[in-house]
Amino acid sequence: MFGNIFLLTAALPIYFTYAQGSFTAWSPPGPGDVRSPCPAMNSLANHGFLPHNGRGFTIPDVIAALDTALNVGADFATAIGGAGLLSVPGNSLATSFDLDNLNEHNFPIEHDASLSRADYFSSPTHDNYSFNQTIFNQFFSFYSSHSHTSIPVAAAAKYARENYEEREDTRFSYEAQQFLSSYGETALYLSVLGDPVNGVADTEWVRVFFEQERLPYEEGWRRGGSQTNLESLGVMIWKLVLANGDVVPEGLKVTAQTLGLAFGGYDPVTGVLGHVFG
Repeated sequence: MFGNIFLLTAALPIYFTYAQGSFTAWSPPGPGDVRSPCPAMNSLANHGFLPHNGRGFTIPDVIAALDTALNVGADFATAIGGAGLLSVPGNSLATSFDLDNLNEHNFPIEHDASLSRADYFSSPTHDNYSFNQTIFNQFFSFYSSHSHTSIPVAAAAKYARENYEEREDTRFSYEAQQFLSSYGETALYLSVLGDPVNGVADTEWVRVFFEQERLPYEEGWRRGGSQTNLESLGVMIWKLVLANGDVVPEGLKVTAQTLGLAFGGYDPVTGVLGHVFG
């Protein structure tokens, strides 16, 4: 199934993509617009690289937007786009998805111990998609004495969120897929705001990206010259794990292939789709 998504995407004409967007033009969601738990996807919609209403995204749309705005490879974008199609309620043959389809708990990209969202079962209203200032402050406090991000500090901040939610959330879920999705969240912001090797970015860029869901172009950020892809994210995740001493789930190998499975909504150990259509 996962491989078939790649083959299908390669065969789609480029003129089907939503070829718009601006680094300088930005507007928040308005009435009727929808957003997701993912600051990156939300930012792309707010800048118009994806439809501003948050609806009707196709895989080619996601590939083009992530490449144009963030220099993220088609391998990662295809996994996210394919999982988005699978997340459409009651429609296993969907050809497009809406951002709020990504709100489903533990599928495909939502996970506990987010850097900016509440856990699904910790929120009285199960609001796992709205920006949560308290949670973000908990994460961002690790950068209080730093002007730039670094792998050691990012790793410590991510691990602290994980440990906190494991204590506080009585239904905390953190299996192999969530492990990769969670570390992928940190690896992604380090890579696209900084660089895919060292992850060094101005901390103000990180704040703007999460709090406003805006690309920090006005603050001096520019699209990176080195591509972020599944391979580079896998290497970054290993650097983060080695920095904080976290334990990799039994049976999990952190590779481009397992990352593609995890971001595509599949268990990276068994290859089983983590979703029931209904």
